[in-house]
Amino acid sequence: MAEALKEASRNFWAERRQAERLRAAGSDSTTLRATSVLRRWERVVQAMVEALVERGVDPSWIEVGRDAQLPSAYGLGSSAWDLVVRKDGIPLAAANFTQLGGQPGSINNINNRIQDLTSTAYSVRQHDDYDFQPYLGLFFILEEDERVNAPTRRTGEISTARSGPSRKQRLAETFAQFRSDGLYDAIAYVSSTSEANPSLYEPRADMSIEVFIEGFVNRSLSHSFSPLLKIWGDLTHVPQHLDRYREVIREGQGIKKDYSMERIPIENGGQGEVFRATHKTSGIKVAFKRRLSQREDPSARMRREINIAELLNDHPNYMPILDFEQEHKWFIMPLAEATAEDKREQLRESDSLRELICSMGSILTKAHLQGWMHRDIKPSNMLLLDGRWTLADWGVVRRPRGQTTKVGRTRHFIGTEEFAAPELFMKPHEDATAASDIYSLGRVIAWALTDEMPQKNVELLPPPGPWRNIVRAATQQEPERRPQSIDELMDLIDREFSEPQEPAIVRAKVLLDAANSGESDTTDAFLEIIASHPDDYGLYLSVLPQLQPEFAVPSMSRNSRQSITLLRALAKHVDGDGTNQVQFGEASRAVTWLHDIAISAADSNERDLLDESIRAMCEWDGNWDQWSPQDAIRPWLRKLSGDAARIVAPALRDHPDAARHFAALAGDHAVDRGIRQAIRAAAERQQ
Repeated sequence: MAEALKEASRNFWAERRQAERLRAAGSDSTTLRATSVLRRWERVVQAMVEALVERGVDPSWIEVGRDAQLPSAYGLGSSAWDLVVRKDGIPLAAANFTQLGGQPGSINNINNRIQDLTSTAYSVRQHDDYDFQPYLGLFFILEEDERVNAPTRRTGEISTARSGPSRKQRLAETFAQFRSDGLYDAIAYVSSTSEANPSLYEPRADMSIEVFIEGFVNRSLSHSFSPLLKIWGDLTHVPQHLDRYREVIREGQGIKKDYSMERIPIENGGQGEVFRATHKTSGIKVAFKRRLSQREDPSARMRREINIAELLNDHPNYMPILDFEQEHKWFIMPLAEATAEDKREQLRESDSLRELICSMGSILTKAHLQGWMHRDIKPSNMLLLDGRWTLADWGVVRRPRGQTTKVGRTRHFIGTEEFAAPELFMKPHEDATAASDIYSLGRVIAWALTDEMPQKNVELLPPPGPWRNIVRAATQQEPERRPQSIDELMDLIDREFSEPQEPAIVRAKVLLDAANSGESDTTDAFLEIIASHPDDYGLYLSVLPQLQPEFAVPSMSRNSRQSITLLRALAKHVDGDGTNQVQFGEASRAVTWLHDIAISAADSNERDLLDESIRAMCEWDGNWDQWSPQDAIRPWLRKLSGDAARIVAPALRDHPDAARHFAALAGDHAVDRGIRQAIRAAAERQQ
């Protein structure tokens, strides 16, 4: 398909050098004209024409030379383009061909040429009729020689020092910016040598001749068909639940003038805005979503939304696309009745919330099975349509692995901070899995059942009950600790709502012996039960202290967030729970257990665990002054040093009632200085 165009490009500069030799030899004018720049460009352009025709573009649509013009509305002269594809009077695509040789002065000339190319494309993009935006291409041939490959001088470098990018690299950056700014849709950037047997180079894979031709062919041929055929195939495939929109779908041609829009958007985000609109022919109310910028990211987001529709458009829990503009500037959806935000009060009812989550699970299951991850699940993207919940706004969807169009475009964060999984803040493409979307569903449940908006990396749990356990499992910090598929999440929901649960203290006691034998999975399950019931006094004071610290610490280290929750809950039981009064024996066991956890954490250099356990220990010791545990704590404090001492000293300083119990250490110079100062300050405060 592209071989003739590649051959013409490869020989372009070699023929120029041949022309120079002929001119120097005094050849006649006919021979010189045959090797002129104009003739050489004619061969390149003609090769492009042949490539388009070979792929099915009607040759009658293609105009070159003086006939290659866009309408005067664009404010351009007759010589602005080298090739134009036009059908039924509508210019579908236009291309410019240009060059840069290694001869003196050409570098300065190309700067002027770049300005001309920028101005020409900008004039087209300024035309304010979305139904009349042609696809623009730039075909550029560089002469490959030492001059264009040599490093350039950076600002401040002396004349002999050159460490900057080559002119070839700078051109590649300029062309990439052209495309990023939306000036040119396709760019072919190639270079060739000028010797008798020249070589052809394509410095960027995304600016190859193949990619250039493919873009022009797709743009030209797609205009011959309804854009919705890509999604629906034909109208016999429109599902019954969308029957009321059949006329909009049948007449959809991606023409903006088919819709009348209200002036004020009903939704306005950073990348796009949504308007109420009416399909003029049928009178059906729809939503018109358009992107706000012509730059690459918004365009890519809208393109992904349209691409995912090919897979999901017939699913009853997907917000379908009814019509769209071929350059991905806007698309049409049904007009939703409400968002989950609007229905928050209703979603406090368990049955209503379960219906929402099951609906989201249904559409996500289909997407996940094909390798697509939504990555921006939140209440405002859950839309009620004709009495059923649908999931919308797939603009940051992660494509199946291997289909990413531009690795790195997503940078370091994807989604909405309050609902996004932790891994989406670091590697949103590499680490996004079904568990990432499951985390967001858990946050939506917590949002619906509390009066709070989730905060980044802050645990938010509903009141005790089935939903609390579901949210805790779904929003684990580590992805591997969450349900790994929507099916697993739905099974968890079914179990929590269908199986009568034994009291937590009974379930914990069943696991205790196995946990104390070193079975790590059982220890994890035991501690999860404890952490899931922070208000259960008996669980914390009777059962938890029976877990051996040497088995507890490894598990607690693996799930630090859960451990913090557990230790702080134990500290809050220091005054009983209003019904149960703390007994001296219980207080002694709590202090001893917490001290043992602190010892193990210090020995294994688990700083966060040491910090939380020592503070909980000080809380208990400061309130109950248990001599027996203090006899074990005192020699331990005497030998602490380094990081462990630096963690323990502030805890003692913040708990003076506990610190003064160790007043005998205040004058002991064998004790860490920070610990001595904390104890001395507590003793002085008491005086």
